[in-house]
Amino acid sequence: MDTNYTFSSDGAKIAYSITGSGEPLLLVHGSGHSKELWLELGWIDAFQPHFTVIALDIRGNGGSDKSYDPDFYSINRILEDIQCVIKACGFHEFNYFAHSYGATIGLQALAHQLPVRKAVLASAMFGDRFFKKIVPAWIKEYGSFNDKKKAGELGNLKVSSEELDWIQSTDLDLWIAQFQAWKHWKGVSIDQIKSPLAIYSGTKDNKAVLINLENNKAVLENHKINTKVFDGLGHSELVTKRELCYPWVMENLI
Repeated sequence: MDTNYTFSSDGAKIAYSITGSGEPLLLVHGSGHSKELWLELGWIDAFQPHFTVIALDIRGNGGSDKSYDPDFYSINRILEDIQCVIKACGFHEFNYFAHSYGATIGLQALAHQLPVRKAVLASAMFGDRFFKKIVPAWIKEYGSFNDKKKAGELGNLKVSSEELDWIQSTDLDLWIAQFQAWKHWKGVSIDQIKSPLAIYSGTKDNKAVLINLENNKAVLENHKINTKVFDGLGHSELVTKRELCYPWVMENLI
């Protein structure tokens, strides 16, 4: 997959790829991933007969520019990145499919009335709880990991070997800078959504996401926002189990 670049007004270089033909479909990955995820999991091959598929690297990830300044990750800058990529590809309106962090950005794109025709989001939450409760807890937790990592005390952490490997190999300062920015993002309410939207999760997804969907079930139905919870799927499996999720995703994009 060839990589192209465009630049936002703050000078940040944003990496993206484009393939296929037809209406544009923007793919936006989750935290710690890159646009290559969609190719590796077969989503691009599945989508490109039906859409012009555009996959970007969110700033701070993949081939896009990175910074330790939280202001670099303001929602206005990220939304501008999206618009710059779409314009560079020769489009104005676009469809949107995303997972996790990308889904959070997707709700923001809809609330800020970007020209999104249809959106399908995997694991998204309405309201302020994510930004006001969950993110501050992550900052505290990751900050503790980072302190122990820099002090050479990771052996004292009560985490799995897989988690320990991740902490050792990850630039936690970069993650914390993004979390610090998220504290200042505003939650999205359901009545801000004007474009067709579908949201899906799994019974083993993050509990906060499932509670959010359940608590808003009636309001979501009233606003004609389609939802689905796949039995047995965890957070990452919402994209890794492409064969299972793809038919429902396509049903809500076409």
